[in-house]
Amino acid sequence: MDQHENSAAQLLDRASTIVIKVGSSLLIDRARGRPRVAWLHALAEDIAALREGGKRVIIVTSGAMAFGWPRLGLARSDVVTERQAAAAAGQTLLMSAWDNALAPHDIVAAQLLLSIGDIEAERRGANARAAMQTLLSCGAVPVVNENDSVATEELRFGDNDRLSASVAQLADADLLVLLSDVEGMFDADPTDNPAAKHMPYIAAITPQIESLAGVSSSGVGTGGMATKIAAARFAAAHRCATIIASGQAAHPIEKLRAGARATVVGVAAQA
Repeated sequence: MDQHENSAAQLLDRASTIVIKVGSSLLIDRARGRPRVAWLHALAEDIAALREGGKRVIIVTSGAMAFGWPRLGLARSDVVTERQAAAAAGQTLLMSAWDNALAPHDIVAAQLLLSIGDIEAERRGANARAAMQTLLSCGAVPVVNENDSVATEELRFGDNDRLSASVAQLADADLLVLLSDVEGMFDADPTDNPAAKHMPYIAAITPQIESLAGVSSSGVGTGGMATKIAAARFAAAHRCATIIASGQAAHPIEKLRAGARATVVGVAAQA
């Protein structure tokens, strides 16, 4: 993959099946514990535009636990049972938010909850793949989240970056878009170093690239650049390119198509 011929905009134009991962820091108004409704509706418009262009779109979404904590009157916790309870209480709010955003475009939002066992076990993985392909063939947008309400610490993806890469594999996707609160990869932490240089293209994920990956300090999400790079490596091993981009502003996909800054990880990056 040549960086001059494979910008984020060009990849979006060429892709046939796109997985878009949305982090909880984008979905949640932290002050109120509620969805960022206007932002989510703008993203839904972007998704509708992709579908009008003949593309199949799958959403991998975080946010159930983040919605669930205030709903149950609980503080954020590492206690497994409390995390499960928060996920169960928040999942209905999360799906309602997606349904309300996509419905004006006559798009059916179809909930699909997965665990690591669903992906890795041969029979359940085949079932998950079949369910996803059927939903796509029916014109629905699968909205995927980890099944946190029954997961344990030993059987958790830990973040939806990894889940999104596995979903891309299941769906035979050719593009994974990781939306978060950063514009991609830098050669240093831009919050600490104003001179940090943006990296628009990564041809290979080397130990040096991995050492540059930082950890999110948003206070909402559980991922970081390290998990995004790991997800991109996994996706690349299955011939799926990755775009790591900021989703903070409205219409993040439209902005990528217009040339917004992002990091593209090529399909050879697992080497």
